[in-house]
Amino acid sequence: MTNPAGTPDQEPEATAEADTATGPPDEGPGPATAQGGPSAVLKGRPGFREPSEDYVKAAKVAPGHWLSVIDRHWSGDEGEPPPSWASPGRWRSDENGEIVEWEANTGYRPSPDAHGWAPPVGPVDAAAQLVATGYASEDLFALMLADAEVAVCVDGDGGPAVTAAEDGTEAVPVFSAAPDMGQGQLPPHTMMFVPDLVDRLPEGREVLFLSSSAPVGQLVTASALRAAKAELERYEAWGEGDAWPPEPAPGPGDSGGVADPPFGGPEAGRPDCTPPAPEGADDTATRTETTVKRKRSGPGTAEAS
Repeated sequence: MTNPAGTPDQEPEATAEADTATGPPDEGPGPATAQGGPSAVLKGRPGFREPSEDYVKAAKVAPGHWLSVIDRHWSGDEGEPPPSWASPGRWRSDENGEIVEWEANTGYRPSPDAHGWAPPVGPVDAAAQLVATGYASEDLFALMLADAEVAVCVDGDGGPAVTAAEDGTEAVPVFSAAPDMGQGQLPPHTMMFVPDLVDRLPEGREVLFLSSSAPVGQLVTASALRAAKAELERYEAWGEGDAWPPEPAPGPGDSGGVADPPFGGPEAGRPDCTPPAPEGADDTATRTETTVKRKRSGPGTAEAS
């Protein structure tokens, strides 16, 4: 997987959480010394991050508190405290409710929006962005990809193109085709559902999903995709009143003793290399957050502790 690095290009849309400031606020218009850690900066000094209007209003109702910025891409259970890596930093309000200090979080993981990446072209592309930034798990990505239709890169003979992932693993690259891009703008490919691709993978080859909207990718093993597909099938067969999850499914790679036919072999045939019919616009994933439902408070809310 290609991991992003560097400073976020855009400020994340976020929520505020208030914590009691360490130590009493100083008297006067502003404190003489910072109360945060080594990265704390006082208002009016270089490096101070100006708060948005939402945080200015939140500070008015929470004087003498730290107001934490929480990246909107973090999702947790109701009442679950956000992890430290989901916060770009925090502001401190003085006793008058004025923001007087900013403390950046050096352990923050910038989300896709914070990196300034383009909106994903589909649900799987969105999941790839979230996994690359640490906001979703690889297990979730395997479930998203397990039964999706993707564009499979092919070579001059119409067979699967093979490339090396970052760790040297040989894999077949696939991607989500952008509905507004013409065939001439895309590399040679054929559209295929992932279960069909997995059944035809050459021995020792895996799947490398390349994001169409961001400079990231995700390597997924064939066994992980088989296990994820089995999990989806078990969920679809789950009836009302049945317990979930049901009994464990067969382990990854358990094919019942039947070897997978090679990609393009005599049993499977060559993939259809004719260009797919034009697709309509996919309005289900115009924003990254549509892929995974996420709970968050509205901007500017504060909880005093």
